[in-house]
Amino acid sequence: MQIKNQLAAIGMVFVIGVSSLIPIHMKKPVTNEIFKASVSSEIVVPMQYKVDDTAEEDLYFDELIEDDAIEIAEIEESVIEQTFVMSDDEIELLTLVTMAEAEGESEYGQRLVIDTILNRIDCERFDNSLSEVIYAPGQFSSVHNGRINRCYVKEDIYQLVIDELLNRTNDEVLYFTAGHYSEYGTPLFCEGNHYFSK
Repeated sequence: MQIKNQLAAIGMVFVIGVSSLIPIHMKKPVTNEIFKASVSSEIVVPMQYKVDDTAEEDLYFDELIEDDAIEIAEIEESVIEQTFVMSDDEIELLTLVTMAEAEGESEYGQRLVIDTILNRIDCERFDNSLSEVIYAPGQFSSVHNGRINRCYVKEDIYQLVIDELLNRTNDEVLYFTAGHYSEYGTPLFCEGNHYFSK
């Protein structure tokens, strides 16, 4: 009987010793709360199997930012190339001439008058500054008959001038006259009371 008890005790020690070696999922189930508290959420990966994903992601992200910055810079450069640099005084002068020449015309007609002046600045046949184009002898009747002096800077026409500086509606028109085509240039079309030519 004593030998049996000793063997049983040895067996118990053996079972307890072996049970401590059994993986956790084979042992008696534990509650979720205890399991969550006792098991770390971090998975340990041997160094030779680790991949630095963050470096790759950062590199890709940096490339995207760099590409976007280049694209934005190119767009800005393109916009600058296509626009004139004008002072406030020049924008106001162009607004006054437009009002004097086309106050009663449609918005489209007013844009075309603005474009006529801007296109002349671009054209080799005309002077290359706003004041020289506007004050050239015999070009704009409102300048020579004094109507421009009775006009004011109208906000909606001022905004049209800004719009046309940024994105011109028509890059061909060079002449316009009221009631008939100019003797200069090639006739294009009529808008309101004005006949435009290039």
